[in-house]
Amino acid sequence: MKKIYTIMFTLISLFYLKLEFVNAYDFIDSNNENLIREQINQIYDAKEQYEDLVGSYEEITITTYDATPNSYWWPIGSAETNTVDGIIFANGDPEVVYVSSKFGYRKDPLGRGRRFHSGVDIAGGTEGNVNIIAAKDGVVVYPTAGVSNNCLSSNSLSSCGGGYGNYVIIQHGDGNYTLYAHLYQNSITVKAGDSVKQGQVIGKMGSSGNSTGNHLHFEIREGSNSGSATVDPLNYISAENPRAVFTGDEFLKWLNSWEGHSPIDGEYYVVENIGDGVRTVGGGVTLEHNADSFAAYGIDIKDYPVGSKIAISIVDSIQLEEIASKRSTIENTLSNNSITLQENEIQALVSQKYNTGNIKGFVDAYNTYGNTQELYDNWFFRAIMKGTKFEKGLTRRRNAEWALFHTAKYVYNG
Repeated sequence: MKKIYTIMFTLISLFYLKLEFVNAYDFIDSNNENLIREQINQIYDAKEQYEDLVGSYEEITITTYDATPNSYWWPIGSAETNTVDGIIFANGDPEVVYVSSKFGYRKDPLGRGRRFHSGVDIAGGTEGNVNIIAAKDGVVVYPTAGVSNNCLSSNSLSSCGGGYGNYVIIQHGDGNYTLYAHLYQNSITVKAGDSVKQGQVIGKMGSSGNSTGNHLHFEIREGSNSGSATVDPLNYISAENPRAVFTGDEFLKWLNSWEGHSPIDGEYYVVENIGDGVRTVGGGVTLEHNADSFAAYGIDIKDYPVGSKIAISIVDSIQLEEIASKRSTIENTLSNNSITLQENEIQALVSQKYNTGNIKGFVDAYNTYGNTQELYDNWFFRAIMKGTKFEKGLTRRRNAEWALFHTAKYVYNG
């Protein structure tokens, strides 16, 4: 069983958030007793609402071979290939290549002045030999029937394919499109209407169309198959993490990078007090709330005061049980509203819920804006809590959650 990394930041941050609005003298003023109890209850509610959203560790583990991948892969394939059900894959370590030109304005290599470059150029290897793979599952929308892919690597054919030479466009389930251009003549293996899998070979690197040498021109078009919808592909793909996959422990490590407990001697968690006599240990597990679960492992919580130790293996097992029993809530919410999200998007919502206590308004916002910048502006960023001392930290968290939701990257500049 993989180790579950701990998360405790919500209970702590919410506790101190409540303290911001309660003067120290309030604790000895009986007139404020009900207010304080209500605020403490809200802290407990936040924990329970988080537990209602997350699911089993096994369910949120994504591997290359047994589930639909959720992140975009580096589109350069491995030299070695394997065939599964008649489909050729090159999903091993990619061949050694380099980025020869980035997204944005540049001096045109064909001598046409300063021009906007709508993708990223990846060069290297021998022309006609480097496998180009689908960066993500999808459906091919180009080339259509009757379109040839025999553009040669010749300046006399620089206008071939509108300058793209031999190229492929794939539509993905998140509404984005990827484009693979300047492929080697007669190397394209897919056509419009074909369903393709991540890592599937779709062609070979070449220099067809407007090209000065062997390379792949790779584009990502957000939400539309239009040249005006291109974004920087390096926001989605990475040579350093070419075959990115999402795992439950990666998500929890990401959350734990914000705040959380650390094990003692690699074997135990120390029981801590989060206020009002509630004892917590490890990944958001409280002795009071999980008393029955601890009892099943022969632990009487009365025997474990603050400062005592509990084995990581027991805490991890209890956390797994909690996660396994609670995830269905968020899945039911999405299903009832006919919304299908990628795993990284669900994880981002879990984090948002964990930090704010709710995801109220998400369904309406998503149905209105989809996975666009407007969704961030009108929903994610709305929860910043402007004007509080937490604004700066929460801004970083909202940005991190948006990066995970929108580009499938774990990023946190905390």
